[in-house]
Amino acid sequence: MKKIFLIPILLFAATFVCAQESKDIKLKAPQKNKGAKIMQALSNRKSTRTFDAKELDIQTISNLLWAANGINRPDGKRTAPSAMNRQEVDVYVCLKSGAYFFNPQENELKFISDADCLLRDAPLTLYLVARAQEGNTWAYIDTGIVSQNISLFASGFGLATVPQGSMPKEKIIKDLKLTDNQLLILNHPVGYPAKENKEKNK
Repeated sequence: MKKIFLIPILLFAATFVCAQESKDIKLKAPQKNKGAKIMQALSNRKSTRTFDAKELDIQTISNLLWAANGINRPDGKRTAPSAMNRQEVDVYVCLKSGAYFFNPQENELKFISDADCLLRDAPLTLYLVARAQEGNTWAYIDTGIVSQNISLFASGFGLATVPQGSMPKEKIIKDLKLTDNQLLILNHPVGYPAKENKEKNK
């Protein structure tokens, strides 16, 4: 009787431990037929520095990350080109729940830490990090291409963002657990535009 009684307790404990350990977020397939046409997105693109508190849903986050630097062909090539197809630019994601690494091969967010690394009170912040390679002088250019993808996606989907080089780098490097071989280059706060946004856009 004692053994029978222990079985449900053990099953519950195992389920609880798994739930505690698994903080990764599985993303949805990107909606490739959504958003504004490219010329409209270019026409509407602007830098916005104030955000509404509304959270982004998982589908929008999935679409955003795929547009930024996701896989768009069976051979593993990306939505953002890179010099000699190095694919050295990684996208890190910060949400209220913590910091994550975007794994485009698995289409998921890999949990890194519980750190609060959001910027400008946006509900989501993307960090663009290049893996340093000897002789590679293209990392900053390739990062800029990913940044432009993010800006155009935001414009086409009615979101607000601004590419920034300024950030508390030492803190972010620690929050994202970056190594000496990784270059933290740009960040993009992303969210819905503030309802009463009187700032001067450029």
